[in-house]
Amino acid sequence: MFLFASCSNWLDVKPKTTVEEEEVFSRELGFKEALTGAYIKMASTDLYARNLSYGFLDILGQRYQINAVANYENPLWYTFPSTYTESYTEAIWSKMYNVIANLNNLLYYCDKNRDVFTTEHYYEIIKGEALGLRAFLHFDLLRMFGPIYKDNPTAKRIAYRTEFNQEPKEMQPSNVVVDSVIADLKRAEILLTKTDPLNFEFPKTEDGNGGTGKDGFLEYRHKRMNLYAVKAMLARVYLYAGNKTEAVNYANQVIDGKYFDLIGDATDVLRSKEIVFSVYVDKFDQQVTDITNGTSYLIVKESFLNEMFDVANDGTNDLRIREGVGFDYGTNGIKMRKYKQENLWASTEGTVVLIRLSEMYYILAECAATPGEAAEFLNKVRNIRGVDPVVCTEANRLDEIEKEYRKEFYGEGQLFFFYKRHAYTTFLHSPVNQMAESNYMFSWPDNETLFGKTN
Repeated sequence: MFLFASCSNWLDVKPKTTVEEEEVFSRELGFKEALTGAYIKMASTDLYARNLSYGFLDILGQRYQINAVANYENPLWYTFPSTYTESYTEAIWSKMYNVIANLNNLLYYCDKNRDVFTTEHYYEIIKGEALGLRAFLHFDLLRMFGPIYKDNPTAKRIAYRTEFNQEPKEMQPSNVVVDSVIADLKRAEILLTKTDPLNFEFPKTEDGNGGTGKDGFLEYRHKRMNLYAVKAMLARVYLYAGNKTEAVNYANQVIDGKYFDLIGDATDVLRSKEIVFSVYVDKFDQQVTDITNGTSYLIVKESFLNEMFDVANDGTNDLRIREGVGFDYGTNGIKMRKYKQENLWASTEGTVVLIRLSEMYYILAECAATPGEAAEFLNKVRNIRGVDPVVCTEANRLDEIEKEYRKEFYGEGQLFFFYKRHAYTTFLHSPVNQMAESNYMFSWPDNETLFGKTN
């Protein structure tokens, strides 16, 4: 049986229904609905609508300062498992593999029932997106549950699942998982090249194809695993794997594609034209109310925020920290504005960003041959954000990149991954004096520990 969400177009969210697999995949519409269902599952609060963006991952990145007994500067947040972390990691593991299972089912029927595709390029686009999503999800599982890759690339921590079944699968060496991620992304790249319509416009209308005559399923490609999201993922994965040549190649392809621009518009809280890949979260405004009115995702003291954004050196002109642009400064604390998306147009409302253009410049900075070249890439972003140029040396290059990750990806979950990838033994506000691999590596659910397999 296959669980999916029925949608008239990919933005609509209707009650989930269980139907026979053969019926679902007996028509083109069924494939569209099944793929849409995968995006909807990814946009749950257990995954990218909260815990893998501004929630759990950013708690681990020490983004917040709250007035509570169980505050975030507690070593138990970096103990896997612990009473603080276990509920998060178990939900992430099960929900991620559930989405992967549904994608595997879709991919199986893509080829089995290829003859049901009647719209030009739908087969290539749907299969390409599904392969890209499968790679994306496995890679994030590896980043969370896997080792510090540069130190322990053969550790067996997750399995790369490609079939829709309940058979347990042995954990695989992490470098084998990386190879599988790259292979799926390469297949997706081939399928999406010259078939992806690359519709990245941001129409200020109620729906994506209002009056344009375009296919709504192919609009808002920044909210889909589009061709350039695949290329950006390849840049991200190659950097993780230590292949700087290919990381640079793919980062440059994203930048040189000219579909995305660094922007300094203070009225655009999402910096929309920089979004390479994101998910749409239905009724996100209700969730944002919990952020703006709650006490879990805020900063109590301005000094905490100033330290995070290096105000002592960079000042407060940076768009990313500026009052009324990056944050709201209130009597109950300082809260991010990134997700206050009310009154935005349909192309940007309900958006959680998963890959943005600036990351490609930071990848180039890490891979640059000289500190001077690294500074040039950092300064391209800093200039747009309203910050003076930085000077890099061989000694401070990584520190300067880390500062930019702190500022750029607030509420997006990427900072913790940066610390883990570089095996930081401590970082700003870390409650653990000497971070080890075990403090970065999420624990398996109990049943996986028992069997040593995924099921």
